[in-house]
Amino acid sequence: MPQPDEERKKKKRESSRKWREENREKVRELGRKWREENREKVRELGRKWREENREKVRELGRKWAKDNPEKIREKSRKRYAKNPEKYRKASRKYREENREKDRESSRKWAKNNREKANKIWRKWREANPEKHRKRNREWQKNNPELVKIYTKKYYKKNPRASTPKMTEYRRSHRECEWSYCEQVESLHVHHILPKHKYPEYMDGDYHGRMENNFISFCPFHHFAYHYTYATKRNNEKHQNALDFLWFSAVQWADDNKISIEDLEIELAQMLG
Repeated sequence: MPQPDEERKKKKRESSRKWREENREKVRELGRKWREENREKVRELGRKWREENREKVRELGRKWAKDNPEKIREKSRKRYAKNPEKYRKASRKYREENREKDRESSRKWAKNNREKANKIWRKWREANPEKHRKRNREWQKNNPELVKIYTKKYYKKNPRASTPKMTEYRRSHRECEWSYCEQVESLHVHHILPKHKYPEYMDGDYHGRMENNFISFCPFHHFAYHYTYATKRNNEKHQNALDFLWFSAVQWADDNKISIEDLEIELAQMLG
C-alpha cells in the first residue's frame, strides 16, 4: 500500500495539473512575469539545455527552417539590411577559406538553375562590358592551351566553311561587306538567315537565288553583328557565340596591329 506522504504528494500533483489545465492563461501570464524578472537565469538555463542537447537543437532548427522558408528569408534580409558590410565581409571570408566548396556549390546551383544563372551572367556582362573583356583577355592569356581546345571544339561544331559553297563564296568575296569596311584578312562567311533556324538555306540559296543567304565579314564585324543582336534582342544563340568570336577578333587585331581600344569605341558607337 502507498505511504500516506506519497499519497498526499500524488494528490497534490494531480490537483496542480488540474489547476493548470483550468487556468492556462493565468499560468502563461505567471510564466511570462517570472521570465521577465529572471532573464539572466532563463538565459543560463537555455544555454545549459542547448549545450546538453546540441543535436536536438540542430534538428529542431532544421525542421523549423524547412517549415518556415519565408520567415528565414525575411530574417536574413533584415539582418543584411542592418549590417550589409558585416555580411559581405563574412561571405568573402567564407569563400576565401572554402574556395573549392564555394565553387562546387556555385556550379551545382548554376546546373540546377540554368536559366537564372544565364540571366545573371548576361546582366553582369551587359552592365560591365569592359570588365568582361578584360577578364576574358586575361583568362585567354593565362590559358592558351585551353583556348586552343575550346576553339577547336567550337569550330568543329560551328565550322567556318561548313559547305563547299561557303568556301567558294569566301574566295570570290575577298573584302568585308560591312558598310565602309575594307578589311581583307581572315574573312568569315556568315549566314544572313541563321542556319539553326533555317537549315534549308544552309547552302546560301534563298528562294532559288544562288548564294544570297551569305555575307562576308571581317572577324571584328562578325563579332559586332552577333554582339549587337545579343545585346539589343537578348538572343541566346548570339550570346553563346560571343566569347569565341571576340577571341578571333582580338587575334586578328593583334596580327594586323589594330588597336583593341579603337574597336571597342566603334562597338560602343554601334550600340548608341
